Parts: sequence; C-alpha cells; structure tokens
Amino acid sequence: MKRALVKGFFYIAAVLCLAPSPLYAMPWSWDMFAQPSHKAQEEKAIEMPEGTVPVKGKGVALKDRAEAQKAKNPFSATPESIEAGRLKYLRFCSPCHGDGGKGDGLVGQKYVTPTDLTGEYVQAKPDGDIFYTITNGGMAIMPSYGDSVEEHDRWHIANYIKHAFSAKGK
Repeated sequence: MKRALVKGFFYIAAVLCLAPSPLYAMPWSWDMFAQPSHKAQEEKAIEMPEGTVPVKGKGVALKDRAEAQKAKNPFSATPESIEAGRLKYLRFCSPCHGDGGKGDGLVGQKYVTPTDLTGEYVQAKPDGDIFYTITNGGMAIMPSYGDSVEEHDRWHIANYIKHAFSAKGK
C-alpha cells in the first residue's frame, strides 16, 4: 500500500511539473496560427507595369510555316553554335531522331519512325522552318518543344541539323 501511495505521488508530481509548459507555450503557438499568409493562386497575379520589357527580350513570334520560311537565324553557324546545338540535340532530339539523325532513336524504334534529318527533305528547309517545327511540333506526331527548349537553343539546333547531317558537314 505504501509503495502504491509513493508511485501515485510520483505521477501527480510529474503531472503538476509538466502542466504549466503548455500554458506558457500558448501565446507563441497562437502567433504561429494567426500569422498572415498568402496562398498561391488565391490572389490575382501582379500586373506587369506598362512599358516594361521582358528580361529575355522579345521572342520570335511566327504565325505559320509560311512566315517561318522567311525567318533568319540570328546565329551564324560557327563551331560554337553547332556545338551548342549538338548538346541540345542530344538531350531533346536524339531519343526519337537518333544520334545520327536517321530517325533510329530508341523512341523512334518503339513507336512511329520520325523524319530522317539527314535527307534532302529536311536539309533543303530554311533554318526558320526547322525552328518553327521544333517550336510548334511536326505535322504528324512530333510534340512541341517551344516550352522546353529555349529560343536561342532552337536556333543552335537548327544550325547543328543543317551542318552536322548535311553532305557537306560529314
């Protein structure tokens, strides 16, 4: 009986010692609960101030393929541009078109064979047409890469396709 009384006293003492701690924490916990917060997409987006220019400059806006035929590549086909295009091509294009541009990439082998980039059909196209195809997708199944590949890289890829896969570039 005496042992049970001591044990009970110990439990009561422990509860009394620990009981004030939640009471002292109360103001801080309410501060965290009642803080101002902004949740994404609950408020209207900030309007762009009039007269501002985007950081990346004004992009090329091609309405259709006919307009793309006239677009000029702002990057000359220097070794640096072709190398930059090669790196982006290997990342974004080679899974379907293959490393050599023949349409024999792993995805192309499994599904529908993509266009052979080494053939006359592609090599005769102007750079703007290739840029347009990368941006908006192909006529059949090629998806749009306008949101994945930056504009300047699309021009570099066009340089790479025209020079690395042409008869003169081999």
